[in-house]
Amino acid sequence: MARTISQIETSITERLRTTFPLSTSAASEWRLWVHCVAYCIYNFELVLDAFKREMDADAEKEVAGTVTWYNDKCYEFQMGHELVFDTVTGLLEYEKVDESARVVKIASVNVAEDNTIMFRVATEDEEGKIVPLTSNQLLNFKNYIDAVKFAGTKSEVISTDADEVKYHIKVYYNPANPVDTVREAVLASLEEFKTAQKFGGVIYSHKMQEAVTGVTGVVTAKIMSLSRRGTEDEAFIPIDTMAYLYAGYFNYTEDSVLEIVSINDI
Repeated sequence: MARTISQIETSITERLRTTFPLSTSAASEWRLWVHCVAYCIYNFELVLDAFKREMDADAEKEVAGTVTWYNDKCYEFQMGHELVFDTVTGLLEYEKVDESARVVKIASVNVAEDNTIMFRVATEDEEGKIVPLTSNQLLNFKNYIDAVKFAGTKSEVISTDADEVKYHIKVYYNPANPVDTVREAVLASLEEFKTAQKFGGVIYSHKMQEAVTGVTGVVTAKIMSLSRRGTEDEAFIPIDTMAYLYAGYFNYTEDSVLEIVSINDI
């Protein structure tokens, strides 16, 4: 983890004092040079941290058979294309990438208690709405998973109607921003949050709140209530910290409530 500029300056200064007699003046030239060097080292350490994160993420993806690997494989499914054996990786792959054939738009993968790998997938219709795979797409996707998964691995594929999520969120905004602009931006952010489901078919209340508070003009927000209902549930189930989505994705109910309140009214 990158050290702060102050920590680096202290380290450099301690080493210099053991070798050279240094002026104690706060405006001395050597302090300026120490700050410049410390700033360069700080930025270099930030680059190293970013590089390490990228390498760790790539290493995790490269390990075949992990949940992350299976999740990536879902998005790589190409409708109507044939898998071929890759002599380099020893895995089944497509000869060429065809983005137009990649019908899976949302995928979540997790492992059930009996070690069955659960795949929850959905696609988009012509209007851009997230919908279940068609029967033909689902059959081909199941065959694809059976082909790429490891021998002896139990799996189940679910592609059904979206879970329903009902929310009541109170947003406190800076009145310097137009209220209609803030409302539209919050709704857009909630839509983006809805379609960014790449965390194992789970909805986290704090991530939803972060999506709201990250909007320009929003000072803070409070989730007054949050609940979900899957196709197998009779009633809405309250969400405290997190909840698993049966379909792996969700849509908001029409009776969800978004309150926009000036921060001056608290």
